[in-house]
Amino acid sequence: MNEAREATPGPFSLITTAGHASRATACFVLAVAAFFSSTLRADPDLEVRKSVDNPVPAFGQPVEFTVTVRNTSTIEAPSVTVKETLPPELRIPTGMAVFVSVGDFDPISNLWTMGRLAPGASATLTMPAILAVTNPPACSVNVAETDEPYDKNAGNDRATAAVKRAAADQCVDLAVAFQGIKLPKCSEDRQLNFRVDVTNRGPDEARNVIVDVSQTPELAPNLRFVDTGCSGTRCTVPAIGPGATATLQVRSGDFQNSRTRTLTFGLVASSADTDYSTTNNQARLDLTVPAVDDCDDDYHDDCDDGTCGQFYCFIATAAYGSALEPHVVVLRQFRDRHLQRTALGRAFIRYYYRYSPPLAEFIAEHPRARLATRMMLTPLTFLITHPAPVLALTLLALALFIGWRGLQDRT
Repeated sequence: MNEAREATPGPFSLITTAGHASRATACFVLAVAAFFSSTLRADPDLEVRKSVDNPVPAFGQPVEFTVTVRNTSTIEAPSVTVKETLPPELRIPTGMAVFVSVGDFDPISNLWTMGRLAPGASATLTMPAILAVTNPPACSVNVAETDEPYDKNAGNDRATAAVKRAAADQCVDLAVAFQGIKLPKCSEDRQLNFRVDVTNRGPDEARNVIVDVSQTPELAPNLRFVDTGCSGTRCTVPAIGPGATATLQVRSGDFQNSRTRTLTFGLVASSADTDYSTTNNQARLDLTVPAVDDCDDDYHDDCDDGTCGQFYCFIATAAYGSALEPHVVVLRQFRDRHLQRTALGRAFIRYYYRYSPPLAEFIAEHPRARLATRMMLTPLTFLITHPAPVLALTLLALALFIGWRGLQDRT
């Protein structure tokens, strides 16, 4: 009676796997560094607010901008700076100056430096100005923003206030970006599937926002928005509030992908209201679509549940057997919530997606490799979900070790 045995890889596959393993080791080192730099570090949360007392001034009339920065977290912000810049149509009157409750304001660099900001504390800047032109644009927007590198919520780090030519004028700033590119891997006939984000950076509501997507060359057939209110490659969003983001889904029809192709996608947004900064209304994405063979049932068996082609964790999915397994979900959420926010984390993600698929295939085909990988990843997922206890236990173990070595040295 023949016993089923695990196939022994040949010399060439061992050499190839060793090369991928060395790259995977570099991936692991980058992941650990990114984890400690983004998760275990306690980050403050700075909130910036801004107002103007006279939003529709006549020529020569005074206006006053007020900026308030508050540390809404329980962590001290160590070095707080805010960039506060007047639009060219306004100027600070002669003999007057900017008042700050904390720190200093440099009128040359327009930088407000306040140093440390305690938990729950706030600081205020007051900037006097006058309208210095007789024919101002529809919107003259004053922007205040902080560049705190470790702020855990970047969504409230920027605030705007507008001086308008007429009270009915709406002042907006639309910014567009591609998100969530998915390339199905389970068939030679495939679809492109991705999201686009349209953010209104304020200060007013953006009305009748038109979003257009294009591709060059036109290789993906029937490229279209699939949301309500969209038709083909154009979508109309009735309104986007200040600070809000509209997320739209883009999909294509099936197309043959027997060879590697490069597609360039364009994204443009416009509004019926005055957009005072058009430099971020457009985005471009160069996407390389590789030629991929039919699915390997041993590895891509989760294609039927709709997860095929998503940017999931290849190695974790191979080790645990499903992209929906709880440990894999934890790692994927850690990637989206933490690694994506830092330059080191994004570098790791690029490195990982480039080199991990061959190693994941090796792991998926060898039960012992799957077991060993799970033994390494399970403690890592526990560390991600319970960082404080793990750090406390690590420090306690280190303290006990140092104490034990001290006793050994004295004896």
